[in-house]
Amino acid sequence: IGDAVVVDVSAASATNPDYQVSVADFTAWEQTHGRLEPDLIVLIRTDFSRRWPDAATYMGTSERGAAAVPKLHFPGLHPDAATWLAEARQVKAVGLDTASIDYGQSTLFESHVILYARNIPAFENLTALDQLPARGATVFALPMKIKGGSGSPLRAVAVIER
Repeated sequence: IGDAVVVDVSAASATNPDYQVSVADFTAWEQTHGRLEPDLIVLIRTDFSRRWPDAATYMGTSERGAAAVPKLHFPGLHPDAATWLAEARQVKAVGLDTASIDYGQSTLFESHVILYARNIPAFENLTALDQLPARGATVFALPMKIKGGSGSPLRAVAVIER
């Protein structure tokens, strides 16, 4: 549970399905909206959730299994930006509206490793981020309790004060 901000990279993601959200995206957002304070939940809006449920446009392929992995194309968080969010801004969590916090062509899943090593959860497959303001929402991210699990389905709800 925490205060959330929405960083909109939908324009860049629309022209590059392999877009990796960078430190420059966050510092540009800060120029307009103010510094990202510690303990914020940072939500990244790519608008890829609008492509759901068509797997071919949402993930780059409708194929499944190992042969499909090299065909995955969707935006994600660049590892340098993951490190910056964790260390320079000390965020509470990071979420985005794609299938993974790492971009589709990732094979090392570095952003996962960087965030999780610092106990910063990542929320994936979010939707309706276009309905949230850049600042001013509170997010409730409620995972299922799975004993010994490394991840979980998540019920994410945002509340906006009016």
